Amino acid sequence: MGAVITLTTDFGMADAYVAARLSLGFPPADFGEAVTSVTMLPLPQPYRASDGSLVGHILHIDSFGNLITNIKGDDLPQIGQAITIEVGNQFISGLSHTYAEGEGLLALVGSSGYLEVSLKGGSAQAFLDAEAGNEVRIR
Repeated sequence: MGAVITLTTDFGMADAYVAARLSLGFPPADFGEAVTSVTMLPLPQPYRASDGSLVGHILHIDSFGNLITNIKGDDLPQIGQAITIEVGNQFISGLSHTYAEGEGLLALVGSSGYLEVSLKGGSAQAFLDAEAGNEVRIR
C-alpha cells in the first residue's frame, strides 16, 4: 500500500512540493512568473525617547512564541547596570542568560544578537497578546 499525500495550503507543504519538483528537474517557470524587481522596506530602528528609555519594536515572533525585537544586545546597558524591559503592560527586571533561568517572563539576548522576550514553559506572544510592531522599552 502506497503513502497517501494530502495537499494543503500550508506554506511548509507548498515549499516541500516545489522543492521536490525542482529536484526532479522541473523548471522554476512552472511555479509562477519571474520576479523582476524587489522593493526593500526599511525596518524600524530603536531610538531614545525624551525620558531616556530605549524604544524598540517586536520584529518577529518565532514558533515558540518568543518575541524577537530590533534591539541589539550591544545597545543594552552594560553588565551590572539595572535594566527593566517593558512590553505590553508587563515589566521584566534584568536579563537572563538562558531560557531556563527564572520563572515567568524573561528577557535575554538570543543567538541572533537581538533582545528576545520569552515565557518559561509557554508562549510570550500568547501571554502578552503581542504582535509584530508592538513597542518594547528599556529603562
